[in-house]
Amino acid sequence: MASKPKKPAEPVLASKSSALPATPAFPALTYAEFATFGRENIAAAVKTNAALSAGIEALGQEVMVYARSALQNASETARGLLGAKTLEDVVRLQSDLAKRNLDGLIAGSLKLSELGVTVASEAMAPWEGRVEAAMVHFTYPQAGKSHAA
Repeated sequence: MASKPKKPAEPVLASKSSALPATPAFPALTYAEFATFGRENIAAAVKTNAALSAGIEALGQEVMVYARSALQNASETARGLLGAKTLEDVVRLQSDLAKRNLDGLIAGSLKLSELGVTVASEAMAPWEGRVEAAMVHFTYPQAGKSHAA
């Protein structure tokens, strides 16, 4: 069997009419500018860590308050069940326990949600200006120099 000559392979991704894009011009930061930029980022990270630590502690305390309340409600119901004389008393005690637990759950989840939003906003606050500073310094070399002056 005779084989056909193969065509030379052409690169699939290479475009015949366009050249490679020019490499982006990175800003020339001095060591002092770079060190200051890094120092400000580290300060923001420390502030975020402090806010998260305080927030997690507050969340933990709120969970403990809810757990203590739930256990107190359960123990009161258990004492009441020991003194219950009729089935009606038992049903009333159980329905009261369910209502108190549901009210506590709703109030606790509301407090935890509020705390979560507060913690998230406090943790992100130190970083608000840092993204813009990075964009100015590293994306637009001319803007970074005029902004720093």
